[in-house]
Amino acid sequence: MSLTGNKTGDKTDKPSQKNLQSNLQTARARSVEQTVREIVDEVRANGDQGLTKLVTGFGDLLIPGFRLSTQQIEAEIAKVSAETKEAIGYAHDNIKAFAEAVMRNAHPIKLDHGEFSTGLEFRPVQRVGCYVPGGKYPLPSTALMTTITARVAGVEEIVVATPALCPESIYAASLSGVTEIYILGGAQAVAALALGTESIKKVDMVVGPGNLYVTEAKRQLLGEIGIDMLAGPSEIAVIADDTANARWLALDLVSQAEHGEDARAILLTPSQVLADAVKTEIEKLAAELNENIESLNSQVTITALTSIEACIDKCNELAPEHLEIHTDNPGNLKPQLKHYGTILLGSLSTVPYGDYAAGPNHTLPTNKAARFSGALNPFTFLRAQTWLKVNPGASELPTNTMALADVEGLRVHKLAAEARLPGS
Repeated sequence: MSLTGNKTGDKTDKPSQKNLQSNLQTARARSVEQTVREIVDEVRANGDQGLTKLVTGFGDLLIPGFRLSTQQIEAEIAKVSAETKEAIGYAHDNIKAFAEAVMRNAHPIKLDHGEFSTGLEFRPVQRVGCYVPGGKYPLPSTALMTTITARVAGVEEIVVATPALCPESIYAASLSGVTEIYILGGAQAVAALALGTESIKKVDMVVGPGNLYVTEAKRQLLGEIGIDMLAGPSEIAVIADDTANARWLALDLVSQAEHGEDARAILLTPSQVLADAVKTEIEKLAAELNENIESLNSQVTITALTSIEACIDKCNELAPEHLEIHTDNPGNLKPQLKHYGTILLGSLSTVPYGDYAAGPNHTLPTNKAARFSGALNPFTFLRAQTWLKVNPGASELPTNTMALADVEGLRVHKLAAEARLPGS
């Protein structure tokens, strides 16, 4: 891991190393973009036939119509143990309760101006596709987070696409009443949901995290469909003082690195003693788990800064997906922290609680997107629709509209308002 010097936190990469890394990242991004474009074009042009070609070409599981039958869904659910069902049910109830609490704030509004009235109402998207990763680490938690939130928002048609048969993910989706489950993964799954094929009815929106190819497909198809966000690799930042437990910090940092080789974990602390202790604990943990310490070295950064205030400033610059606060009075820091996807206050509040079962959604902004976006929630699926009703005899609204149309030089706008004046 990168253990940066006390009171600085500056890295010393040579410019040539930075340039090489940047060039490699650019080349990789271009390769992913081109590959996804070809996948999208194949599905757009050839529907089921193109999708079948892609699925077989990637060596993925191919089932007739790509969709699980009712009998297949029931058979997969039967494989889930009672203990796992209980844990999934616990998470389901907490996630649903949280989403329902959010929805209680989705009130319509109406303003009465005398000669006219205006208002706003929330209406859910009609059909949503939830992408549930199913590669190295299948994520039934994502099935819960996406389908429950959509259902509570009032979405009528919810479908799931997942690349592999995972009984737990299928059971999790079934708790929200989802019966339309496609065994499809990667960019081809997003393309099929967004564009539709002979077997798959197109959706209005695709949500859920995925790999580089899934994210790129969402980016390329944005506009033809709505999306939740362009989620990148998982990330965590932790602010800790000398009251923190070094072992717990090591576990929390490595737990996020566990998401994949692109995941990033950052510890910010004013205590060099703590920084050194956490580094030692991570090395112990790697040995215990038989994990590659060199891989962790590339993912975990431990930085000692001059003060807690400096840690806060750095964290606001990072705008992390997950932010943990391990300090004596974590609540005191919260008002100063401006940009994050979710904040976990106190050493007992580890990210995995939020990832699985506490209730708030784990689909969160990454890559500094927390500066302008937030967690998946029922409002993600709601469209704010406004309305206007003008009463007979209205004169103030037409007159002012005419004046503004004059300013902008839109003559027919003015005439349309003028025609509604009383006596016209």
